Amino acid sequence: MGTVFKGWNAKIYIGGIEVGCCESVSVDVASNIEPYYCIGSRNPFAVIPGNLEITGSISRAWVNCYYLNLLISDAVPIFDLVFKAGEGGAVKAPWVYLYNCRFESGAIDIPQDGVLTEDYDFRAESIACVMEP
Repeated sequence: MGTVFKGWNAKIYIGGIEVGCCESVSVDVASNIEPYYCIGSRNPFAVIPGNLEITGSISRAWVNCYYLNLLISDAVPIFDLVFKAGEGGAVKAPWVYLYNCRFESGAIDIPQDGVLTEDYDFRAESIACVMEP
C-alpha cells in the first residue's frame, strides 16, 4: 500500500536555487520488490535507488526566467520540491522534500508570464519527510 502526501505552496528548486512555486502538490509513494527505472529509460544504470516509486502532480505553478532559459536551451529540467504536508497548515504535519524530479509529459509550454495553469505529472528519485521540532 502506498503513502499519499498533499500540500500547498510548494517551492521549486533547481541546483539549490528557488525558481518558482506551485499552488498545490500531490505525491504518491509506492513500494515494490523490484527497482524502478527513471523515466524514458530501460538502461539498467538508470534505476532509481531503492524500491520506491514516487509520482506526483503539481497544480498552478509559477516559474521565473532562470527556469524558462533552461527549457529554451533544451536541457531536461530536473528539480526539487519542498512543501508542508497536510490540510490547511496542520500544526503537526511533516515537511516533504522531493529530489531529482522530472516531468512525465513531453514538452511543457510556458506562457510569457511564467504561470503554468494545467496540472503536470512528475516522478522523483527520492523523498525525505521531516517533522518540525
